[in-house]
Amino acid sequence: MGAGYTSGVGYTSGVGYTSGVGYTSGVGYTSGVGYTSGVGYTSGVGYTSGVSLPGVASGRGPVSLRFPAPRPRHECSPVVALLDTGLGEHPWFPPGSAHVDRDPRVDGQPVGLRFAPEDDPELHGVTIDPVNRTLDPLAGHGTFVAGIVRQHCPEARLVVVPVMWGDGAADEKDLVAALEALLLYHWSALDGRGPNDPLDVVNLSLGYYHERPDTVEDEASLMRALRALADSGVAVVAAAGNGGTAERFWPAAMADAVPTAVPVTSVGAHNPTGEDVAVFSNTGSWVTTYRPGVAVVSTMPTTLDSSARGAVFVEADSPRPERATPDPDAYRTGFGVWSGTSFAAPSCVGMVASVLAEEGPAGKGPDRRERAARAVAKVVG
Repeated sequence: MGAGYTSGVGYTSGVGYTSGVGYTSGVGYTSGVGYTSGVGYTSGVGYTSGVSLPGVASGRGPVSLRFPAPRPRHECSPVVALLDTGLGEHPWFPPGSAHVDRDPRVDGQPVGLRFAPEDDPELHGVTIDPVNRTLDPLAGHGTFVAGIVRQHCPEARLVVVPVMWGDGAADEKDLVAALEALLLYHWSALDGRGPNDPLDVVNLSLGYYHERPDTVEDEASLMRALRALADSGVAVVAAAGNGGTAERFWPAAMADAVPTAVPVTSVGAHNPTGEDVAVFSNTGSWVTTYRPGVAVVSTMPTTLDSSARGAVFVEADSPRPERATPDPDAYRTGFGVWSGTSFAAPSCVGMVASVLAEEGPAGKGPDRRERAARAVAKVVG
């Protein structure tokens, strides 16, 4: 009977304790025009609402892992911009690292948001419910994405661009402003006027469902910025969303709707074996490719913690120690497990960056577009 104790799915499904399922299950929350939400917030979490899915790691949770930072294999360092919640503290991303730009600027102005400590989802991770000290649904999302890119391409130089808050909300004006600033960041480097290197890849683990899909191409500011990046030789990769539908999720749906010099890549999630698509992943002709998005293990800020503790806690009878189930919000080990197309996209990003690193430095002319397009084609097949 001991086997039965560990084999029951209910015993291990407490990961959902951290998911805030009820909050993320409303489709309308992410469908508003001009509003984008982090895919990880509704992916690999909301799809289990009120349903028991045996064998699915549904939510975010800490894991016990000791894994050193992957070592670079090539001298070339592709530049990858991550528009997300930011980047927290982790041994893989130490202060002053040459492989991380935590404060990108153009003419002295910051690219993306700058959170106050009390609002930073990558610091303590408690910004939405400070009274009960509940961990934000999206806390650690940016660090998790960064770790996936680093696993696939240790050489990548990460440009951290915060655009999302702890609840997954990203105002379109903030997103567009960040993309336009990244364009200047990129163009100034191409012209030799900026101190930084040009961009190679942009990761967008966020998106929205449009209320009027037939008019979405008219959202000039967002589409124009992404098209300009792609036409300047930057590979744009976006998560396909987690609605378990074929409904177009933007900006990932640009993949087959907006022609660009370097094709936009939309990425859905498949299960760990790669044999089938994850039950929550969006699908459709507009989804370019699929990458691992279920029970993915990656980096989490070592500072994340909250007032929560294990669901079961047994007081000790001295001198025996206390017993408990794992604290679902303690990430002092620096690693966690999570599911969603949010984490399939950076897998693709890291693979594209790895191809570019192996190929070597890029030029600054039309060949830059051809190089990026080749790398994308090699990865998505």
